[in-house]
Amino acid sequence: MTGERESERRLLTEILARIEELSEARHRMAREHRILLHAATELRMGRDGDAVLADIREQSPEIALGALPAAVRPLGRIAASA
Repeated sequence: MTGERESERRLLTEILARIEELSEARHRMAREHRILLHAATELRMGRDGDAVLADIREQSPEIALGALPAAVRPLGRIAASA
């Protein structure tokens, strides 16, 4: 009987740990959702993509977004710098 109670305690401990993990994940996802919604709004309003990406990285470095392509320089500036 004692072994059965110990098994139940271990199971309860695992369940409570998993609940805590899910709660933390939910909190993280809600925060990222808010940050990304704000970023999408900023982009729709015409804000520079590099600035928006910098804000996202500043607020949450964990959010992995692809880097924006390098800015295309006008041909005249390329020739002048060569």
